[in-house]
Amino acid sequence: MKIPVELADQFSVGASLETAFELLADVPRSVSHFPDIAKLQPLGDGAYRWELKPLGAAGIQHQVVYASRYVADAAARTVVWTAVSGVGNGVMQGHWRLRAQGQGTHIDFLNRGELEVPVPMLFRAAAKPVVQGLFQKQVRDYLDNIRRSLAA
Repeated sequence: MKIPVELADQFSVGASLETAFELLADVPRSVSHFPDIAKLQPLGDGAYRWELKPLGAAGIQHQVVYASRYVADAAARTVVWTAVSGVGNGVMQGHWRLRAQGQGTHIDFLNRGELEVPVPMLFRAAAKPVVQGLFQKQVRDYLDNIRRSLAA
């Protein structure tokens, strides 16, 4: 069963634009803030394979695996990721967009994609909101960790 997932958020941090961009452009360092990450494997050419720890609720347990290619643009203060096809059971794309806000930084975040989840027929009706809820919780926790790291 293919389930669309998406989370967009905007927030401000006290860290300078340069400090915030340095963290978010460094994919392994940024991903170290992600909860439930089991492994991040570099694939070369800015691509990384994500393997999350298996999660589950309401009779649905699943390990998300996908790969994305990251391009950091220091002049535009963006980090954009696109899906690498044929890797794992999900596709993800999105961006970080940063702009100076006084002494701090305003951050615009978007992550969207699709997860392929093996769901027994009995649980199909409940699967979409459960999977979307688990995805959003993980990403919100990630953003909270990034916020705390860039608070200064």
